Amino acid sequence: MVRKLDARDASPEEIVGQLRRPGGFLSKRIRETARGIVDDVRERGDEAVLEYTGRLDGVRPDPMRVPVQEMDQARKSLTTDLEESFRFAIENVRLFHKREMDRSWEMSRNGATTGQRVRPLRRVGIYVPGGHGAYPSTLMMAAVPAMVASVEGICVCAPPGRDGRVSEWVLAVAGLLGLEEIHAIGGAQAIAAMAFGTESVAPVNKVVGPGNDYVTAAKLEVFGTVGIDAPQGPSEVVVIADSGAFPERVARDLMAQAEHLSGASAILLSPSAELIKSVEPLLSGEPAELITLVRVRDLSQAADLSNHYAPEHAHIISEDHEAVLNDLREVGMVAIGDMSPVALGDYAAGPSHSLPTGGAAAWASALGTHDFVARTNYINFTAGALGEIGPHVERLAHLEGFENHAESVAVRRRKN
Repeated sequence: MVRKLDARDASPEEIVGQLRRPGGFLSKRIRETARGIVDDVRERGDEAVLEYTGRLDGVRPDPMRVPVQEMDQARKSLTTDLEESFRFAIENVRLFHKREMDRSWEMSRNGATTGQRVRPLRRVGIYVPGGHGAYPSTLMMAAVPAMVASVEGICVCAPPGRDGRVSEWVLAVAGLLGLEEIHAIGGAQAIAAMAFGTESVAPVNKVVGPGNDYVTAAKLEVFGTVGIDAPQGPSEVVVIADSGAFPERVARDLMAQAEHLSGASAILLSPSAELIKSVEPLLSGEPAELITLVRVRDLSQAADLSNHYAPEHAHIISEDHEAVLNDLREVGMVAIGDMSPVALGDYAAGPSHSLPTGGAAAWASALGTHDFVARTNYINFTAGALGEIGPHVERLAHLEGFENHAESVAVRRRKN
């Protein structure tokens, strides 16, 4: 059943507290279960991975690593139309992320040179979820930015189906991208395998990709041993629309994200009682239970509520979209205008659809090339530049009680 709220005389905190908030990975039970799996895989390697895969997925893949020939075969089995669509999407994603790529830089002043080198990570792990279906788009949205960033090695883990095999669509995209390492394992055990390594899976430097609560909890458990992206759990969308929006289109936007199920959340924020009234009867089935319709005073209050909620996606449908966009801050991705449904970004617009969820958009960014590089700062001073900076460094080091820090500068400033 669709929920309805009236936010016109309420505080943002009061309304956000009543909105559906995906994030079950924070529960004690799920965290403890994920921790147990992670620890077991770290101790027993492949045997633990296979044991959990058999218990949870009903199969023990043999071998766990998918032969390259299977990816090749899956790619060749694509229809012409599907291959064209995948290649179209891949190229758009590549062009977008090529533009966002960080570059090394250097600056010099009075004999002092400082700079930053941007280098790709050596090896990353990409998790592609299974759950309600196969998601080849998720592999594309993570692997393409990693490839643009020139990551040396990409390891992919995806849960096997009942036949023990990874989805042919995921394998087909891997073939199109030229990836060579996919393992038929999913869940928390896959995250642990990539983080710590097993007999079959070499360890990575960072793990990225969305997943269910146990996958997200496992990523939080391995953080520190490896890097991770932001939590990417159940899907979220906030649609901000006024009286000029078409009810049927708004309803489809809400249903589109709610059909992810598994705790997804779809929210309409509108000052128009008529729009809310028209949208409600168009929502049906299980997805409708994940949708909330919220009456707000105006678009400014809608933007404020969205910022407090910090959703994965926001969609602005209003002639005044520029003003709303300027007010939006905490959000993973914004779709602007009636002709820009969020689904475009999910598949082919260009930006990666791997986005922070569960309120993480308040501090985290969309997945991009920045997730696959590290920055190394450097300094290079001449004797003259050392003479200028030296006294200041010595004073500050003495202040903090680090005498050898100060002396390491002073010994270079003395006349020999």
